Amino acid sequence: MERYAARLVEERLVRHGTSRCLNVVGGLLSWIAGRRYKLVDLDEQLVERYLRHRRRRQSIQPGDRAALKRWLSVLREEGAIAPLVLPPLTPHERIFKEFDAYLRSERGLAPRSIVRHLPVIRRFLHEVCSGGAGALCKISQEDVIRYIERHARDWSPKTGKAMCWSLRAFLRYRHHRGLNARPLADCVLSMRRWKLATLPTYLSAAQVRKALDGCDRGQ
Repeated sequence: MERYAARLVEERLVRHGTSRCLNVVGGLLSWIAGRRYKLVDLDEQLVERYLRHRRRRQSIQPGDRAALKRWLSVLREEGAIAPLVLPPLTPHERIFKEFDAYLRSERGLAPRSIVRHLPVIRRFLHEVCSGGAGALCKISQEDVIRYIERHARDWSPKTGKAMCWSLRAFLRYRHHRGLNARPLADCVLSMRRWKLATLPTYLSAAQVRKALDGCDRGQ
């Protein structure tokens, strides 16, 4: 617990957040002791069981799951519990993981920006190429256009713009890596909405003269 508290200090949690994290972990330890589990038995599945138990008695706050995940991380660093065994990646997860690595290493995107692509790409892969990487290589411009037409008006214009931005980035990456022969990103509209876009970009000679005539040139 001292090591866990030190981690919270290192991550600069506010006092209330630190107290909440310690309270949640303390509740977990009391729960496993009451059910005669040992510390070495702790893993993600046991944490989920505890959260279901806790939810029946009190509300779960957004940071509670993160607090317990951080606790498991500390225990693994100390060798107190078994290392995390990740399930094998699905074909779609493998595709996005490679896309994630490309955005980080070659495009320099921050993790928060990369995560925004995930819902759009996951839905696109599910609908257009459910067969994985092999099917993704065979998609056509018509497939991409039909997908955009189906979902362009699902939500607001802002989300439609974000969808096109994610698809363009993903399809451009696929072509850049030679994974799709066709430059499919070209069939996705680029909807730019710059600030002050409504200001005129060109004035005729008469308009310039009128503007100058309205100025006080005596100052």
